[in-house]
Amino acid sequence: MRKLLWGFSLLVIIVVLGGCSSSSKASDSPEAKDVGYQIVEHGGLSDRRAVLDKDNVKKIEDIIADIKWDKTVSVDKGSKEDAVFWFIDQDNKEGKKYKVWFNETGSADVQDEKQVWGVLEGKNGETLSSIFKLNEQK
Repeated sequence: MRKLLWGFSLLVIIVVLGGCSSSSKASDSPEAKDVGYQIVEHGGLSDRRAVLDKDNVKKIEDIIADIKWDKTVSVDKGSKEDAVFWFIDQDNKEGKKYKVWFNETGSADVQDEKQVWGVLEGKNGETLSSIFKLNEQK
């Protein structure tokens, strides 16, 4: 009887811990339906546009997840950002905004709305830039 009670208690603990971890992860970063963005045109930001292709939305989510954010860095950009983008969830609510400066080397500097900086190295910066450029051609 004691072993049965011990086994049942262990099972309840595992189920409770598993449920807590998956629900907090889902609420922290809901899956984006679309990505809204504006690019710099003629010195100002363009009209609002959207990336609707699910593969490209997933690529942007993955790129942002891979950024190494540095709260200690304070960068004073002398130029206006090249693009501003945000995720749009299933309820059409906009998430936090990101500003992006694309560099000639293919990398990109990213700033979130809390003024925290991150860098996209090589391929990720190029991919983000190409998604916005390809979307403009449609």
